[in-house]
Amino acid sequence: MDKDEIVISEILVAAKSLFGKFGLKKTTIDDISAASGKGKSTLYNYFPGKNEIFEAVVKYEMQTVIKNLQDTVDAAPSAKNKLKAFLTTQSTAILELRSLYKVLFEDIIESRKMLMPLRLKYERIQIEMITQIILGGVHSAEFKNISDTHIHKLSLVMVIAFRGLHFPLSINPADIQPHEYFDALVDMLIEGIGN
Repeated sequence: MDKDEIVISEILVAAKSLFGKFGLKKTTIDDISAASGKGKSTLYNYFPGKNEIFEAVVKYEMQTVIKNLQDTVDAAPSAKNKLKAFLTTQSTAILELRSLYKVLFEDIIESRKMLMPLRLKYERIQIEMITQIILGGVHSAEFKNISDTHIHKLSLVMVIAFRGLHFPLSINPADIQPHEYFDALVDMLIEGIGN
C-alpha cells in the first residue's frame, strides 16, 4: 500500500465505525477527522465531503463482500453447494455489516439516492454470479436443461427472494438462523430445477 491508500484506509475505518454508531446524518467531518487522527484538510484532500466518505465506505464493503462471495462460491464442489455458499456468505456479511445496514435504513431517503448506482451494480453482480452457478448446474446435469432466458429470470427472482430473506436478518438476527432457512430454501429450489 502506498501512503495515499493507507491514509484513505484509516479514514474509511474510522468513518465506518462512526456511521455505524451515529448514522449518516449525525456523523460530521469533525467526528471523522478526530476518529481517524487526520486533519479536516486531509479529509477534504481525499473526499469532497461526508457523503462521499460514506459512499466510499459502502463501496469498499461491497467490494469485500463480492470477493468473499466469489471465493466461497468458487470453492464449493457442486451447484447446490455453490448456492448455499452464496447465501451463507452473504448472510454472514449482513450480520457483520449490520450497523451500516441500520444506517442505510434509518437514512433511507438520503442514502438511497446516493447509493442507488452502487446497489444496482451489486445486484447485477449477484444476478451474474447466480446465473453462472445455475449454468454450471445445467452443464453438469445437476439441474434440468433450462434456457438462457429462463436462467436469467430465475437468477433475478432468486436475488430478489434472497434480499427479502436478508432484510429481517439485518434488523434482528436473533430471530433467524440463516443456515437453516437458506439451506431449506436452496433445497426447495433444487427440487424444482434439479434432476
